[in-house]
Amino acid sequence: MKIKEFFETHPVFRYEEFAAFMAAIGTTRPESWRQQLNYHQKAGHLIHIRKFLYAVKPIFSQAVNVDSYLIASKATADAVLAYHTALELHGIAYTTFSELTILTTHQLKTFAYEGQRFRAVIKPKVFFDNNTSYGIEKVKRSGMFVKITSLERCIVDILDRPDLGGGWEEVWRSLDNITRFDANKLIDYALFLKNSTTVSKVGFFLEQLPAHLAIEENIIEKLLPHIPKQAHYMDRKERKGGKYFEKWRLIVPLAIVNRLWEEPNVENI
Repeated sequence: MKIKEFFETHPVFRYEEFAAFMAAIGTTRPESWRQQLNYHQKAGHLIHIRKFLYAVKPIFSQAVNVDSYLIASKATADAVLAYHTALELHGIAYTTFSELTILTTHQLKTFAYEGQRFRAVIKPKVFFDNNTSYGIEKVKRSGMFVKITSLERCIVDILDRPDLGGGWEEVWRSLDNITRFDANKLIDYALFLKNSTTVSKVGFFLEQLPAHLAIEENIIEKLLPHIPKQAHYMDRKERKGGKYFEKWRLIVPLAIVNRLWEEPNVENI
């Protein structure tokens, strides 16, 4: 494979990937790798987005349209697109955001490119303890495989961290777009996180589903032994008001209970 072919199959890539490719074709000196990158960058073939991260400039185009999801997927060596960004890729996000969120084990400062912000979130501690890729799948985009959280994991994650899902209104409007999911996988992941408040949120969410998505009660009740021992607020930042759901020991904001974002059903306005 020639360097041109590498660029054709790697529209966005990390320095380590290019180094591995060069070594595989017999060029083992790091100085040669850097010289090639510098040459193609000066020739206008490559864009150096940030340290270790490059994009191939589209051929026959004056515009520099680099897929922001590909940039996010290569922001770190182990990047996984998650939270609201995963909602977008699953096609259920109510709004498309200009900030993309990745999960990683590496420290990475937020950076921007072409009006898009890229934010890294350290993976939950349970993933370090278990060394697992639970709930991660790959999707193909522009010929590249991108790692994202599964729909079931994504649902639980944004209930756990609504701030990374755009806030409760955005979260609930997005979840309204779901047409199907695997309830058992969702519940298994919720229990895997070992967070009792999150378990309660998931149970509450499952009981709010419309009739065509309704989950059997015996499946939902798998969560009950793992809920908090006492009442918890659904929104940690809003510890006042709300409606108490005794079954889940959960105090839910009235905005969610009453779906205040919905337009009133008033005729002839």
